[in-house]
Amino acid sequence: MLTNVFALYAREVKRFQKIWLDTVVSPLMSMVLFLAVFGIVSGDRMVGGLPYLAFVYTGLLTMTMVNASFSNPAFALVISKNLGSIIDIQLAPLPNWGIGIAYALAACTRALLTLAVALLITIWFIPIHGISHPILLLLGLVLTGLEFGMLGVCFGMYAKNFEALTFVTTFIVQPMIFLAGVFYPVASLPGIWPMVSQFNPMHHSVNLLRYATTGYADTAPMLSLGVIVSITVAVFVLMQWLTKKKLNS
Repeated sequence: MLTNVFALYAREVKRFQKIWLDTVVSPLMSMVLFLAVFGIVSGDRMVGGLPYLAFVYTGLLTMTMVNASFSNPAFALVISKNLGSIIDIQLAPLPNWGIGIAYALAACTRALLTLAVALLITIWFIPIHGISHPILLLLGLVLTGLEFGMLGVCFGMYAKNFEALTFVTTFIVQPMIFLAGVFYPVASLPGIWPMVSQFNPMHHSVNLLRYATTGYADTAPMLSLGVIVSITVAVFVLMQWLTKKKLNS
């Protein structure tokens, strides 16, 4: 059983390796452009004693991870539905939990690979010296990759076509990113928006990874860790239910 799960995982890893322009180059170019713009306009601005460019950089790394881990299984599953190759998974001797986990692990692998390449190319230009909490950083990276990878599986199982998936990406995922504190401290938002941001899963991923890297946090880091773990468990349960419902229907 585990051999079959690993085989599906390996297939998905090989699939995204074949589209390396989309896997690595596209998110890397977006990140470089963001850094170039913010590097020019930020000057010597500081956020809580942290250089603004370092503040934005940690947010951009998290955003890159989230986009990679979410889009990988979501688009793979929608493509499979449209091509009719989803039947291969339906007929394979795989448990429902194994199918979801294989896709989510492949998504996490893509997110970590994209992150590693982005770090190797850009870290030399960012004023960050060392990692404040390396174990917490590693835990946060894995949990974030799995959380949004499983969320991508959920939307991929639910969406019937690319229009539905594009709608989710444009009107749900992107607003979550811009309300997550990627480019600014959430406390600087007016009105009720700082409170709204606390209910944004993306904010807690950004906050935890930024704290683990630089020591700066908008929200209590352990609160963010607890929220991430809770959401990951909840999304796992939802993923299992949707996988069973959609593949057996």
